[in-house]
Amino acid sequence: MTFDTLLTHNQTLLRIGVSILLAVLVLAARQAASRMIRRRAEVLDGAQRRQLFYTRSAFNLLLFFSLLMLWLGQVQDLLLSLTAVIVAVVLATKELIMCVSGFALRTGASSFSVGDWIEVDGMRGEVVEYNLLSTTVLELNPPRLGHSYTGNKLVLPNSLFLIHPVRNEKLPGSYVFHPFEVVVEANIDARAARHWLEAQSARLCGDFGEEALRFSRVIDQKLGVDVPGPDASVRIRTTDQARIAFEITLFCPASRADELETELTGGLLAEIGAGRLDRTPPRTDDSA
Repeated sequence: MTFDTLLTHNQTLLRIGVSILLAVLVLAARQAASRMIRRRAEVLDGAQRRQLFYTRSAFNLLLFFSLLMLWLGQVQDLLLSLTAVIVAVVLATKELIMCVSGFALRTGASSFSVGDWIEVDGMRGEVVEYNLLSTTVLELNPPRLGHSYTGNKLVLPNSLFLIHPVRNEKLPGSYVFHPFEVVVEANIDARAARHWLEAQSARLCGDFGEEALRFSRVIDQKLGVDVPGPDASVRIRTTDQARIAFEITLFCPASRADELETELTGGLLAEIGAGRLDRTPPRTDDSA
């Protein structure tokens, strides 16, 4: 046993002895003071009961603070050790705590359920399972690639839901808003091309038009806003290369999205190739 260890051991024994002696003295003094207040009275009046209570409380506080001052160094070391342990536990379990909190947020906000299509932190998929720590999704291609499954399964920690927004694409009947773009040279009649796209979209979507209209109304009522659909939306813009870009958004079943995009794109390019959408040359005044 080293000198420092022996010294620490002796100091601890000394503090224990002093603590016992202090407790005995304070308790004896409290007992003596209580007897003086009672003065051999069998029944205490209100004033004596209050005086007895305050006297006992004073001696108890005296004993508490005396022992605290005597053991203050050891108490500080103990609190520091406990604090270090608590901090270590929190740091070690931080991710687990965040996962459980993310699960609580999902449950409280009803962010999504099994079967919903969600996108979080750039990852998109259909929810197939979730638990206290993670959410499992079947990865989906982005809308421009047709909403098809990639064949990958993603296990997302629920902590993502605390730091990233969750986009829920759940629509009734497995319908989706399918946006895509067709870019062509600027030597065509843009208005005529737009009319052709609108007419062809209406024709191709005609077989599920009534169902799309019904689902579109359900979405409007649920969200309280007038969302696009069921008719196709066709916008015209120009690119930095002075080309014409047609931005088309279809409200259609997810299983038909890729087929409809291919049909419309191929048909538009065929119309342009056949010259049926060329610009009408400006009229010239022959009499001039």
